[in-house]
Amino acid sequence: MKKERIEYIDLGAGILIIWVMIFHALSNTRVFGEVDPRVAIPYLTFSMPWFFYKSGQFFNPDRGIEGIKHDAKKLLLPFLIWGTLGYAVQVLMLLIDGNVTYESAVREVFHRFYIYGYILLNVPLWFVLSLFAVKTISQGLLKLPVHPCVWMVLGIAIGYLHFQVNGNGDPILPVYLANIPMGIAFFMMGYEWSKFETNRWLMVISFIVYIAMLIIEYPVIGLHRNVLLAGPYLLWPVVSFFAIVAFNNVCRWLKFCKPLNYAGRHAITLLVTHAFIYMTWVHFSTMTPLTPFICIVICYAIILPFVPRFLKHD
Repeated sequence: MKKERIEYIDLGAGILIIWVMIFHALSNTRVFGEVDPRVAIPYLTFSMPWFFYKSGQFFNPDRGIEGIKHDAKKLLLPFLIWGTLGYAVQVLMLLIDGNVTYESAVREVFHRFYIYGYILLNVPLWFVLSLFAVKTISQGLLKLPVHPCVWMVLGIAIGYLHFQVNGNGDPILPVYLANIPMGIAFFMMGYEWSKFETNRWLMVISFIVYIAMLIIEYPVIGLHRNVLLAGPYLLWPVVSFFAIVAFNNVCRWLKFCKPLNYAGRHAITLLVTHAFIYMTWVHFSTMTPLTPFICIVICYAIILPFVPRFLKHD
């Protein structure tokens, strides 16, 4: 049973981290023009909620300070290392462009970190920082005599209030003030509800809801920036839960696909490194959108399978 659990989780993580990488390439090359790829291709838009959910699914609230130290090594250390390297590449690109100024090399970097929670140029780093916060905060919350569903509802409520203030424009409040509470909500879903995933009725309902939403209108929120892309805001976390349950059961049935399971085992490493490929291509490319997208995917396929062999983030 333990082996099966690990295999289906690795498979799910592999599918979704590859989707995240493809999404970043599609979004930054504007293959769909002004339409967000998560709206144009909504099938796996529960990807980031899934990673928070999975962290809650196997979480031990009694892990103590050693658990926090483990998370710091696994999440904060990659943030610092790859954030520093990303900043170095950003400055190098500015030097090549002849555009190194205090505004571009210092002020903009601190502004991005303060508002968006990442260090230029490595945008995906926001997730590891937010995940560390989610796990650390949740460890404390689960020690309190309060049912996890309360934190679930509160996290969604905070995210919704944040959206009411920020809307879809330039953020007034830092975005991690929303993605951390929403991350806690999905984390608590995994912690409290994942044990019901194989319930026959829940499985049936989950597939019906997921398919129905794809036919009608799938609600989509960009979790990082807490922006509404399609459908009603408060429907998104509900649909995401059912989509996660349906997805996890499909992965249980499939269990194993060697390339995908390999990607899933090294999801954090792929997350913190793939921006170096798509950001540099987008920065220097003058080609039409589809061509750089294809080039980015080819580079992913050639370079990234070898990266985990030299790194130990997962």
